[in-house]
Amino acid sequence: MKKKPGLFSLILLLIMATIVPVNHAFGKEAGEITVTSNVVNVREGAGLSFPIVKKLAKGESYPIIKEEGDWFEIRIDSNETGWVANWLVERKSDSSFTKKGSGQGIITGSSVRVRTGPGTTFQTVGSLTKGTAVDIIEKNQNWTKIKTADFEGWVASDYLKTESASGSADKKDEDIKKEADTESVKTGVTLVDRLNVRSEPSKNSSTLGKLNKNTSVTVLRMENEWAEIDFQGGKGWIAESYIQMDENKVKKALVPAGDTARVTASSLHVRKTASLNAKVIGSVNKDETYTVLQTKGKMTQIQLSHSQKGWVVSWYLEKERVEEPKKKKMDIKGHKITIIHDGTILRSSASGNSGIVRQANEGETFSVIGMEGDWYSIKLKGEKKAYVAGWIVTLEGNSDQVQRQGVEKYLKDKTIVIDPGHGGRDSGTIGVGGTLEKNLTIRTAELLRDKLQAAGAKVILTRSGNTYVPLSSRVGTSHIHNADAFISLHYDSTMDQITSGITTYYYHDYQKGLASSLAHSFSSTMQVTNRGSRYGNYHVIRENKRVATLIELGYLSNPVEELTITSNEYQEGITSAIYNGLARYFK
Repeated sequence: MKKKPGLFSLILLLIMATIVPVNHAFGKEAGEITVTSNVVNVREGAGLSFPIVKKLAKGESYPIIKEEGDWFEIRIDSNETGWVANWLVERKSDSSFTKKGSGQGIITGSSVRVRTGPGTTFQTVGSLTKGTAVDIIEKNQNWTKIKTADFEGWVASDYLKTESASGSADKKDEDIKKEADTESVKTGVTLVDRLNVRSEPSKNSSTLGKLNKNTSVTVLRMENEWAEIDFQGGKGWIAESYIQMDENKVKKALVPAGDTARVTASSLHVRKTASLNAKVIGSVNKDETYTVLQTKGKMTQIQLSHSQKGWVVSWYLEKERVEEPKKKKMDIKGHKITIIHDGTILRSSASGNSGIVRQANEGETFSVIGMEGDWYSIKLKGEKKAYVAGWIVTLEGNSDQVQRQGVEKYLKDKTIVIDPGHGGRDSGTIGVGGTLEKNLTIRTAELLRDKLQAAGAKVILTRSGNTYVPLSSRVGTSHIHNADAFISLHYDSTMDQITSGITTYYYHDYQKGLASSLAHSFSSTMQVTNRGSRYGNYHVIRENKRVATLIELGYLSNPVEELTITSNEYQEGITSAIYNGLARYFK
């Protein structure tokens, strides 16, 4: 019988037509986009030269099939797909593209402050002791948002050891055993009054605060006749010759038999015998209290019920104490404050709007006469008096430093567009050490976004990740969202490798106020050259009908400044300064 190739080909085409749509329909999708412009064109391919197949309206959402350069392929319906430019839409967060954290962590500092937002600008809501287990909610480069039974907030990531959500409890116990067995932290007592605590093991480093005589300190390590200690939730250095070491004092005392102990871990295994290899017979939870029966090595036996007892790791037990009455507020009269930034302004009264008496530099000390609100009244030469804000100085001793109060209320519900300069095929300037401006601006933008969101602001980034966005689209984002402020972030470059500093630009008169507020914030908090606010003819501020500014945050062409501005400390400082400058502007 003669074959019929036409019929065979038709059957083959039908089979392929059936298979392809199914695979396409049920393939793995890469999240979802939401249209942020009033009208967005959907094209046949990933480029402006392709024909328009459909128009989308603002607020509509569609699943992403794949991403190619600056374009998303989206599914319009079950049989239709198309391409949209990524600068006209916003990708919704999903498991693949979110910064949400998971799992648990262990606090590693002796007294780590928990704050309302990711930065030292935010208020302290409490503190956590070493060994406390926490649930991780989300994290950025420098800060982690955590949750305990008592509160929720942000802690510095340097003082948190993270553990995978999939890690077994037994594995955690082994880690605890290793840490407990290698515990070698020592304690000491200060021998002099007003002992400087410095940021680095050097007399030339900045002063973080002072300690009084006979203050007990936890010594973390020794280096070149200096001791690194726990200080105010962070770390600092003091001269070894001014402390008396106590080699035998145990850092974390065991709970005596007969006393009641409180569980500090979220969940802790109870074992049949005093061994991490023993059978697990149950678990206890955070803040539950039990009577201690005995201790063997690193394990403690507790009374679980009238007839049942078991063994837990001693590291996660804390002696239950009756709450002590609050101490009276320390009388600060006669104490010393130390200036921590060059160019700190001393004023005629306790207000940021009062007259300037003079400027002070880092390391200068003054006697405190009194306090008005969050401002210290200090004594100058010739019996003259001045005032200085409490959040930009340190007070001697272990007293809590004044935190800037209430600035977040000025940012709440404000719409702020952050524009990380360059991206994608546009790398921006390249530092002498190879730093790409486009990578640094997105890093700064994400840290700033987290701070502003924690204050209740609505924050929109003009780009996410390494994508190219035209200048007109960046301005369009400002207009579409009716931004209360538009901040374009950049890093500068010049042929002269010694030029340094921060410059804040405006184009229109209605933008001067924002630029001036930010420049003032840089001047009062950053230890780099402040070049002030000035006119600049840049597209993103020239064509912007909203209040907008463009900031050059330092010179990548200066090899010394490149090292500074790429550090975590600088990134924290600069984003905090912008945060405070915005609050000052909206105040």
